[in-house]
Amino acid sequence: MNRTRNRPELGWDWGHTWSTVEVNRQPVSTLLSSVFGGYRFTLPKLQLQRGTAYVGAASRLRRLVKELLLPHSQKTNFKVAVIGGSISWGQFTSKRGQTDWFSTFTRWMISAFPRANITGRNGCTPGVPTPYMIMCLELSLDPDVDLVIMEYTLNDGLDPVLFGNRVVQDMERLVRRVLALPSRPAVVLLQVPSFGMAGYRGGHPKNNKNPADAFAHFYETSEDAQVAISQYYDVSYLSLRTALYRLAAQKATPGFLWEDTFVDHHPGDHGHKVMADLMVHLVQRTAVGLLLEPFGAPDAEAITEPLPEPMYDGNTAPNATMCLVGDAFRSHLVSAQGFDWVNEGSTAKPKPGYVATQPGSKLRLRVDTDRSGLGSAPGERVALYLHHLRSYEHMGAAALRCVSGCNCSEVRVDAHISERVSQVYLVKMEVSQSAACEVEVEVLRDSRSGEHKFKVSGLVVAERAGGPSAAIEQISGDNKSFGLRQHNGDDEQMVIAKGGQPGKAGGVHRHNHRRTGRRRRRSSRRRRRS
Repeated sequence: MNRTRNRPELGWDWGHTWSTVEVNRQPVSTLLSSVFGGYRFTLPKLQLQRGTAYVGAASRLRRLVKELLLPHSQKTNFKVAVIGGSISWGQFTSKRGQTDWFSTFTRWMISAFPRANITGRNGCTPGVPTPYMIMCLELSLDPDVDLVIMEYTLNDGLDPVLFGNRVVQDMERLVRRVLALPSRPAVVLLQVPSFGMAGYRGGHPKNNKNPADAFAHFYETSEDAQVAISQYYDVSYLSLRTALYRLAAQKATPGFLWEDTFVDHHPGDHGHKVMADLMVHLVQRTAVGLLLEPFGAPDAEAITEPLPEPMYDGNTAPNATMCLVGDAFRSHLVSAQGFDWVNEGSTAKPKPGYVATQPGSKLRLRVDTDRSGLGSAPGERVALYLHHLRSYEHMGAAALRCVSGCNCSEVRVDAHISERVSQVYLVKMEVSQSAACEVEVEVLRDSRSGEHKFKVSGLVVAERAGGPSAAIEQISGDNKSFGLRQHNGDDEQMVIAKGGQPGKAGGVHRHNHRRTGRRRRRSSRRRRRS
């Protein structure tokens, strides 16, 4: 939208600020010329500092910036990623993959650290809360990622309880999952205003609707409770709320009013530029800190330390993949009679799955549904969601049942629908807990289409026992079409392609940088799922 367009007239840079500061008789502006050159901030300096709500020791981030500045033979390739909701995905930006904050930040990283090969991956999924990413982290993050930025304040909603806060407990488990990745990545929490905060209270001239639109005060957010996570796990925390609130709500500064930066509860291009400013400033600040206090043994020791016990007793994060698609799904095959692994899409847009066309075909899968290690009572059942295709032609019906290691009630699925579309649906089975639960899919003779095709493309096992997965039910649910179009390749968004021009890609997009001699090459990679 035009009112939330980028505002280059507000831009400023550090100029000669760092030329007067010397380390070992060399100006900081010379030592960090690529880091401080070429980026123009939109957010004023004081608000940059206010929005940098918690830095901490930041040992993992310090290690990353050190290695980016001076990559060695063992470490030249780096991966930067964001997970979150529709804001960081780029909804309401004019060009996703170009004007969203993560794309802006990634382009700056590429220019700021020319000696490093940097890949940026946007693994966000609009509309999903933290519990979904706890289950499906591997669909959005590579295990060797170096920096993960997390943005979930809006999607997670509010819990007014200070102690035992549901949002904080969910976020703690996700932070633990990310920190425990093999690469021991740096983690940054990027918090955004909660619903109703980026607006005006009822009775304000700019909110004269009757009844007045929802309005949230400065304190009506989960981010203040989540600062305990930042301090407990030493992960930095940036606040878009704090960065903008004084300018928008208190001083009514032209160019920084809520309507200048937000479309609704989503930032526009101008708001995304402010988010990029916060991340750039954090990395620049870290680089200066390394000059003043070099990375040392205490930092290295902090990185290698095992994670502490959960802040909330028993709030253990799962240590296994619970969203199984593609090769991860195939690894759980026990047997296939009449089912074949088929890619019904293309190389660019794959849609793989096990497909059968004859009645009596059987597919057997083995999964771990034991949740006793996460505090679930042994007798509680676990929700298992099977991905299957439904279409208006060729489709038949199937029976789903437990056959070994666990028990459940049989579920029957009719994959024929009247609407002229082909979509992935979820069907829920409630199974007993077992480390080796085997479920079977059998194609039935009954068929409303007259044919018997049945396709199974993945499954999701709920994080905890005791009922359906709140995260899955929120985004799709039993007997409903699967809503994650960004993960199954049905959606498109912009990426930075070769030469810096926008191109099309599946919902998860990456920005790559490769340097050979003096030549630069940018390419795009993507990962999709059916």
